[in-house]
Amino acid sequence: MGLSVDFAANRSGRAELAWGQRAIWGAIHDVGPDSAHYFNVPRLLAVPRAGGPRHPRVVAAALAEVMGRHDALRSVIRLGEAGPYQEVAAAGTVPIELVEAARGAADDAAAELVARLAGRSFGDGEQQVRAGFVVCDGATTHVALVFHHVVADWRAADVVARDLRMLLLRGAIARPPSSQLLDLVREEQAASARSDRAIAQWEALLRTVPSAMFPRAVGAGATPRYARAVLSSPRLDHAAQVLARRAGVSTATVLLVAVAMQLRELTGHEVCAITPIVHNRFDDRTRDLVTSLNQLGLLTLGPCGGLAETLVSAYPAVLASYRRARFDTLAFDAMIDRVSADRGVSVFPSCCFNDLRPGEDPGGADHADGEPELEWLPGTDQRSCDFCVALMRWKGTLGVELNADTTRLPQGEMAALLHRLESFVVGAAQRLS
Repeated sequence: MGLSVDFAANRSGRAELAWGQRAIWGAIHDVGPDSAHYFNVPRLLAVPRAGGPRHPRVVAAALAEVMGRHDALRSVIRLGEAGPYQEVAAAGTVPIELVEAARGAADDAAAELVARLAGRSFGDGEQQVRAGFVVCDGATTHVALVFHHVVADWRAADVVARDLRMLLLRGAIARPPSSQLLDLVREEQAASARSDRAIAQWEALLRTVPSAMFPRAVGAGATPRYARAVLSSPRLDHAAQVLARRAGVSTATVLLVAVAMQLRELTGHEVCAITPIVHNRFDDRTRDLVTSLNQLGLLTLGPCGGLAETLVSAYPAVLASYRRARFDTLAFDAMIDRVSADRGVSVFPSCCFNDLRPGEDPGGADHADGEPELEWLPGTDQRSCDFCVALMRWKGTLGVELNADTTRLPQGEMAALLHRLESFVVGAAQRLS
């Protein structure tokens, strides 16, 4: 069962991919269609109760207005002779899947719906936004949205969900978007100097670090090859908050530095190189821009002391890693090829860190009750990175997800690393008290 809604806007055009879009397109292309769904960006919105029940067509009309509001949501990625490009349509139609649910079962139905919509890869030329509604007694209770990662990163998805909620509550959004995708592409085409500076900084660092943090296979690996585990821990959540307040940094910085320190010890490299995925939303123009702005920064960390002290000494390097995360992806790839040829080995850390939590340092960490819980989630046969740590809200607390190539880091060592990380951060926080 379903319905469809037409959208329209006064903006359209054909453009190259923006820098961040091309970066994530490359990662998706590398893993292939069977594993590309891993990159999909899901969002689930409970329809506000204020204002009374809303018929699915009322909610669909609000979704159509949001589609018209943002260039990226009307973008379709196509592959031409010179590579990928995008067409932003002035008008179109969004199909919406409707799922009927009994009262009391809407939450479960919504979770199943968004998981199903997110569980398959987007096809070539497909509309880059999927939508579904849960309906109880004729009223919409939940909206499930899934975005192709090229058109929306996790923070952009939050903007879309916020806009839809605002329209459902107030019927209008007073101000226009801070900026638009088509404008961003034009601005980046004129920003070669900025890109050149960032790439030069990357090149200087890549000539001094290990060619890869996990350069060799150590075993046959698991099936699927890339395993995925999540450690949820109220104690780690609380400890990260304590250390962040003491050092005057974010909990993301605390955990980024802690992971780098643990990696340096695990791999035996004198210098750890890790690539934080940077959201690049540091000013008013980009804060509410709907597209995929994420790009990789590069943080290097050598010999250091305890975690509390290292947070202070390494913080300038963390900030610098964020600043070097805006660059022309094609020029960046050419630099990687050049450095690899000079060193005689493929050069890239293949070791990343991503904060997927909504907002900065969400609350709920004022206590440290509860034991850590390790869960294994479905893995994939292909990944674009050998080792990736992601922060998320999981079961009401901090979740640290580790994706890794099990031929290089077996599952037993993955679990042990997550538990060591928790002990390391909790111990550092306890020493401050």
